[in-house]
Amino acid sequence: MRYLSNAVLSINLLLLLAFSAVQWNDPDPLLWIAFYLLCAAVPLLVLLNKPKPVKILVVLALIACALEMTRTAAGAYNYYLHMTEEALMQGMNPNKPYIEEAREFLGALLAALMVVISQWLARFRLNNR
Repeated sequence: MRYLSNAVLSINLLLLLAFSAVQWNDPDPLLWIAFYLLCAAVPLLVLLNKPKPVKILVVLALIACALEMTRTAAGAYNYYLHMTEEALMQGMNPNKPYIEEAREFLGALLAALMVVISQWLARFRLNNR
């Protein structure tokens, strides 16, 4: 089970680092790079067996995820209403800001899921030492 948890944590870490790396073309790259790096620190610290800082980072990362999801929820809902006529993967359009907000919402949701999974694996590892 240790190998499986290490594999899942490594995948979470690599995905979040990749999410961070592709943010350079975003209108607000520093915000999103910092956001994904904050979330990536959780699986990294779990892999390094640092339980105390993990607890603090999990809270901070989940607060950041909740704030981003709250900020972009209206745009994600608006995209949901237009989903059949608009592709999510298209260029940014100033007339359709909800497409970018839907992508940001999904990114924050995925990051939150990876943080929660990493926290669950941290607890599992701590209880099975």
